Amino acid sequence: MVGLAGVHGEALGQHGTGQLLRDQAAGCGRVGGRGPGSRRGAACDCLRNERFSGARNTSRGDRKVTATEDDRPHSQADTRPPGAAQVRISVIIPTFNARTTLRCCLLSLLHQRIGAHGSDAGPPFTYEVIVVDDGSSDGTSEMIAQFPSRLDLRYTFLPRTDRSGRARARNAGLALATGGLVVTLDADQVVEPHFLAEHARLHAGGPGRVVAGRRLQLADGPMDEARLEHGFDPQALPPVVRGDEREQLFRLLDSSLEDMVTGWHHVWTCNASFPRDRLEAVGGFDETFTGWGLEDAELAYRLVQGGATTHFAPSAVVRHEHRTPVTADMYREWCRNLAHFVRRHPAPEVRLQEIFAPAIDPDRSAPGTWDDIAAEFEHTARRLGAAPGRHR
Repeated sequence: MVGLAGVHGEALGQHGTGQLLRDQAAGCGRVGGRGPGSRRGAACDCLRNERFSGARNTSRGDRKVTATEDDRPHSQADTRPPGAAQVRISVIIPTFNARTTLRCCLLSLLHQRIGAHGSDAGPPFTYEVIVVDDGSSDGTSEMIAQFPSRLDLRYTFLPRTDRSGRARARNAGLALATGGLVVTLDADQVVEPHFLAEHARLHAGGPGRVVAGRRLQLADGPMDEARLEHGFDPQALPPVVRGDEREQLFRLLDSSLEDMVTGWHHVWTCNASFPRDRLEAVGGFDETFTGWGLEDAELAYRLVQGGATTHFAPSAVVRHEHRTPVTADMYREWCRNLAHFVRRHPAPEVRLQEIFAPAIDPDRSAPGTWDDIAAEFEHTARRLGAAPGRHR
């Protein structure tokens, strides 16, 4: 799932939103309303668990990457407590016909450094990278076979079926993971050098955390693979054209992700991390979610209902390749997934996600901003009595 800001011209239809939310807060069976130039009817027209699965492991690298002091700039002091326990991280990347961007993602993972930016250094760690190929036909397997051997890299291929999708692919990666900490990425991300260290540091701060990292949006343009192979270099990438929209939301709310009752909705698995035992305890991703959207929010919702807390890691940074607008097919998939989400969790705050539909539907004009509607989503969920970790 990606953030909605930017997928529909940076905007979200706001006219009539207050009435939509008032209807929902009053217990209305659907979210609907009318504004000048808007369509009448429900905000999402479609609102009227499969088992956890493994995968076949087709190849595995036998060399492991350990982030050590030698990976860091010589000027950076190691401030970790003596004898800090080493963390094993499993990075899971689903991919489908994304050979070029996946290679750039893997190149950036070669250059991870130990420790955080400041004096609050995280634990030492080793890591493996698990690529789950969801039926690609673009030569992804050949690229993996030729990738530099210094990355502890596993690759597994899943034949394409009507059940294919990010949820099934990530579950296949989870079945292969050996790390206690699972980090999820998409194949169109390039990660900065402290990416894994920051995820490890946030989890060291307490048990049962769900961590969402920062995502920067890149302009359209090529990436310089030769430069990325030698180290992380922003000049090898298109320029950043937009920051992480959630940070503006935090400023509007004067809250952190941990304080939000809708924090689960803002955990995007293009950059997130979870304790592996927590993922396994809830059965991993729900593979009934296929196509585009909401499989990550639903997983985070279940984890929060089980007592996990959500946290934002602004220094765990990915740079996201330019994204094309949402299509009508993607919108239909989102609606279908939302309907399944609501059936599985018939809580008011879950159904309230309907109000994001105008930002996604390519047939609607959408004046207004995403952060305004996301803030109203949070305020209304609070009025409805939702709370982080509340069991229903």
